[in-house]
Amino acid sequence: MRVMEVCQEFPNRYYPQLGTFIKQSIDSIASQKVNVTVVSPKPLVIPFSAFPYHNFSKLPPIEHTEKYDIHYPRYIYAVPKKYFYPITGISYAHFVSRYAIKHIKPKPDLIHAHFSYPDGFGMIGLAKKWNVPLVISALGTIERKVAYEGTYTSSQIIEAMNFAEKVLSVSEDLKFHIVNLGIDEDKVIVVPNGVDTDKFKPMGKENARNLLNLPLDKNIILFVGALRSIKGVNYLIEAAKKFVDIDTELYMVGRDDGLKKSLVKMAQELKIIDFIKFIGPVNHEDIPLWVSASDILVLPSLSEGRPNVILEALACEVPVVATDVGGIPELMVNGETGYLVPAKNSLDLSEKVNKLLEDEDLREKMGKLGRKSIIQRGLTWKAHAKKTVDIYSKLLQNPLK
Repeated sequence: MRVMEVCQEFPNRYYPQLGTFIKQSIDSIASQKVNVTVVSPKPLVIPFSAFPYHNFSKLPPIEHTEKYDIHYPRYIYAVPKKYFYPITGISYAHFVSRYAIKHIKPKPDLIHAHFSYPDGFGMIGLAKKWNVPLVISALGTIERKVAYEGTYTSSQIIEAMNFAEKVLSVSEDLKFHIVNLGIDEDKVIVVPNGVDTDKFKPMGKENARNLLNLPLDKNIILFVGALRSIKGVNYLIEAAKKFVDIDTELYMVGRDDGLKKSLVKMAQELKIIDFIKFIGPVNHEDIPLWVSASDILVLPSLSEGRPNVILEALACEVPVVATDVGGIPELMVNGETGYLVPAKNSLDLSEKVNKLLEDEDLREKMGKLGRKSIIQRGLTWKAHAKKTVDIYSKLLQNPLK
């Protein structure tokens, strides 16, 4: 079975933090004896450090790894995104398809696009030309938010999911939203992401902090994710006023998507900047250490699919305080493995964090139950891969006409 896995957001040597969960998914699929080729299109960029993602220009057309080849075809990403995002999908379809026809040989038996836009939309024409099934992964905000905005991009997203043979939704909540868009319910299958419980496990708080050079005498609240509005980080800074102090620090781990300056300003105005550490992006291999070093993980998102960072925290026996949005409630047991709070509610967020800070025994109890629940429910990458490959196999047993 030859499968072309397509995803513009895939980690590379210059931006290892991009799409780490996509790589884990593809790695797990490749481990099921699937012949995988990865196509990770990259925007044409100006190769100067003043411009975002300028290092994309340094990536070669193709990289060879032990598991699979990774292709980096270029396409035109139209900016500003607010006005020209629909053109991005059209450009993607033209340039990436042209590249694939020339360089991906023999042609695959199936195409799997790991985002509905631009990846899924961009692969419609190629799937038609090659007469192979297109599978699209639906991961969250694109289908829950952008697809409902009534824009031309919305119609492109819906067109892609309507065309696909199967749409793999990461959660039951997201499946509801996809079906509500008019997508045939029979083609939407819930395939949860997983976690590697051998890598994500308790490593000892003191040991993890020593390795990361973090203070041993403070409580550490951890946020892992991009600094962007959809992650609710401004509400987290607002909530932090009620829980950070000389004994408790908030660590923000993740790339800056343009909000860091305003978040720093907010923290300065609230007079808590000394207790908040903006770490920036870190290698995914170090995330288990960061999680194990923390007392509580917080995720104040306004919209989510089924965020892997929650699975990773629970697997490391760290309790979670997260918003009650998207597929998050499917991962947690409120009051048992952490707390769910309403989105945009800084007061409730701070109250739940403080409740855990005040009770070390409760944190330990919730953490242990969290890891146990992950293992019992089989929320692993191996289970994810098996279900995905079973879907591939069934599609290929019934060739397209």
